[in-house]
Amino acid sequence: MKKFAALFLFSISVASFGQMKEKKQCSKDSTCCKDVKVNTTIGLGAQIMDFKINNLLESQGLAPLETTMPEFSLGINYFGKKVSVDTELGLLYAKPERNGNETKYISYVARLKAHYNLVNKTKFAFTGGLNLAFSGNQLDVYSQNNIIDLNNLNPNLNTGHISLKNNVFYAGPSVAAYLFKSSKFPVRLNAGYEFALSRGRWDSDFGSVINTVSERGNNRFLFGITLL
Repeated sequence: MKKFAALFLFSISVASFGQMKEKKQCSKDSTCCKDVKVNTTIGLGAQIMDFKINNLLESQGLAPLETTMPEFSLGINYFGKKVSVDTELGLLYAKPERNGNETKYISYVARLKAHYNLVNKTKFAFTGGLNLAFSGNQLDVYSQNNIIDLNNLNPNLNTGHISLKNNVFYAGPSVAAYLFKSSKFPVRLNAGYEFALSRGRWDSDFGSVINTVSERGNNRFLFGITLL
């Protein structure tokens, strides 16, 4: 989590510097404000992906992760005449349950989008390019009836909780449509397809994992709406 927070804070710092520089230049040349526009962004979207670990969860009567999950994101958008760049920090959360057990999933996503502005009009723009993303995933499987006795904290006498994690690097194409560009509330529609390139094996900080599975090749489709 510290890595993602550091990346996002760095993005905000760069954006702040860019805005200060832009204001300074615009005092000399009023037309340069139109060259690069910097905005903070808030987005709500979804990712569609079928996790490979779902096969193990379902085979043992546990709740699988949902195929479609919402993603909330904050970021910085840099929009120039020919090129647009986005840095985003996203969050996904799910907590399905089955047979008295719960499966809690939290994912932190750091994403970079680099696009070429295929169409760039006053009120509308259409862009396309590349997504690079890094996801850190935390998966906890536990019994809803689990009892923790603080007078008996011997780990060997407390069961009912499995904690797993993995990291996956993604890359793939994406497109975006900018609507109402000249208004006070511009909107961007996003869509992309990301290929899982790294191994993404599930492991744990609390024990050695055997018979693990890899999420490599488990690609995902993304779509969403962003306020600029």
